Amino acid sequence: MTISITDPQTVAAALVEGLISRDVDAVRSLFDGPADIDDPAAGRQIDGGFEKLVREWAPATITGVTSWKVTHSTTGANGRFNGTEISLVLNKDGAEKPLDIVVISEFNERGGLVRNRLYYRLARVTGEQHVRTRILGEEPINLEPFNPVLAEYQKQLRAGDPDGQADTFSPDGIFNGHGESQDLRDGLGMGVYVGRENIRAVLKQMFEVGDEEAGFESDDDQHAGAIIEKLNAFTDGTTTILEFNIIHANHPVNRTSAGVAAYELGADGLIKEARVYDEAW
Repeated sequence: MTISITDPQTVAAALVEGLISRDVDAVRSLFDGPADIDDPAAGRQIDGGFEKLVREWAPATITGVTSWKVTHSTTGANGRFNGTEISLVLNKDGAEKPLDIVVISEFNERGGLVRNRLYYRLARVTGEQHVRTRILGEEPINLEPFNPVLAEYQKQLRAGDPDGQADTFSPDGIFNGHGESQDLRDGLGMGVYVGRENIRAVLKQMFEVGDEEAGFESDDDQHAGAIIEKLNAFTDGTTTILEFNIIHANHPVNRTSAGVAAYELGADGLIKEARVYDEAW
């Protein structure tokens, strides 16, 4: 069956609706060919194996979803890729708890859906820190050129320069790591930081924690930086979606941490909002 995709956001929303309602047939019908879904809890499941994923999707079965809405949608690479960001409200132990997810959808030349990769902070569901290892191969599948501001952001991230990285944000910019704490040492993930100076402070702490993990002797002027393996980047001109791996140098357990980020530019040409979905911090 060939499916004509005119609105990728609608497809992503239908996928999430099918997962919440555990409707295997509805999810299968979205695909042009075998169903292919990669999920933080279930891993990658193709065709027959995906049925268990749908029936036991972690946010729907471990907690429960009381409501959800699409917040952002970005399509690039001439329609080949779409990133739809969706905000869910979970029912966890009788209390409401937010869960933000990204559905990265990949389409073929006919406009048919062929693969979905879901990113969200699984700890929001299970209560336990989770690190997601590699889900894409080592060779990039698509890399559109970065806007100069985003190229500078990536350069300073690799250099371990929190000042240079923070300066790519608007004065009232937002960094949203979708975690549950302002302090990274709590081990609950990077939360929401509003304003360039608050972003600067948490980036400095991020590099300090990374230095400790890598056994790097850091000071205020020099950090090990973050090694980012860029695997898929596409843009609609305002927002750039980047799928990546964080390479943890000298880490005793995990070599990579898979994630995705949405970088939205403001009217001043600087980063208005960085929405990061990984589980490394």
